[in-house]
This record gives sequence, structure tokens and C-alpha cells, in this order.
Amino acid sequence: MDELTPEQEEAVAATVGAIQRIAMKIVALPKEQRAAHYALVRRNFEMAIAEFSVEGDMAQAWLDKTMVGIQTLVTEIEAGGGAAGGKA
Repeated sequence: MDELTPEQEEAVAATVGAIQRIAMKIVALPKEQRAAHYALVRRNFEMAIAEFSVEGDMAQAWLDKTMVGIQTLVTEIEAGGGAAGGKA
């Protein structure tokens, strides 16, 4: 697949936006509360993909990579100064 259709590009942008908003909410939490919220986000994603019968290795890979992406964004936001992190 060389190019995305406009609909696919829109779907990717919406997904990235949702992941960014989730990360911003999590980074605003005290660090001791974050693990519970990561677990909550994961369970919600698991329920959503199960409801739509998305299953198998591809679904698990998406879920794992999405959660890593959220955690990475939280780390980056914090390092960049968000939620009182970073060094200016």
C-alpha cells in the first residue's frame, strides 16, 4: 500500500488525535495514578475491539503498539515540560 485514501488519512489523523488527548489527560495525573489509567485505557480498547469482532494477532499488535505509543507520548510530554516536567 503506497498511498492512503483520503478516508484512511482521516482515520489515521483521528486515531493520532485521540491518542494525543489520552496522553495529555494521563500526564496531568499524579504519577502514582497513571498505571491504573493505562490499565483502564487498555481495557476500554480491548472491549471496543472485541465488540466489533476484531481479534487475533493483528488486534493484539495494534493494542500493544497503541499503549506503547500513549506511554511514549506521556514521557515525551513530561520531558518537554508538560505537567510540570522538563527543564527549560
